[in-house]
Amino acid sequence: MSSRSDESSSARVTSPIDPLEWARPFWALHGLGEQQDEFFTMGSLFRFHRMVADQVEGALRAHKLNITDYMLLMTLRLSDNGTRLISQLARILLVHATTATLATDRLEKRGLIVRSPHPTDRRATLVSITAAGKRISSEATDSVRQVDFGLCGSSAADRADFAEILARMRMRGGDTNVISKVRPTHDA
Repeated sequence: MSSRSDESSSARVTSPIDPLEWARPFWALHGLGEQQDEFFTMGSLFRFHRMVADQVEGALRAHKLNITDYMLLMTLRLSDNGTRLISQLARILLVHATTATLATDRLEKRGLIVRSPHPTDRRATLVSITAAGKRISSEATDSVRQVDFGLCGSSAADRADFAEILARMRMRGGDTNVISKVRPTHDA
């Protein structure tokens, strides 16, 4: 014999619903005006960012890295010579110079990067990845790969489409190459 609570709980079971789609009708109900689609696109992007970040942060935890530290190491790895100015790192990572400096401090203490003075500009500091930094960044990338770079459940086609759309939107928003127009060759 089933209890009343079993019946009422089964009656409440519904299929999953997108929380933003659930909220959409309330936009007009509360008279919030135009640009409803823009708001919900932004909200969807923020929610997805948080979901990706949570997955990636979880994978990086074993390596004692946060996302900024990891992306700083990978920015150095994905450069022509493994060296960048701290100011360049801040621009590339879209973080304040103080954040880039603090990340540099953390990584330098662990021996993952080294700082050196710029050869011609005494106000500037260069940051270079070390062999240990390359090793940790490779290990961390393997861990992030295990969670599909935070893109779990997405198809290759969805990822390609999403990356293309995001690239167009980023470029239209002013996210241009702040380093150089020179592309790496496979000969190097």
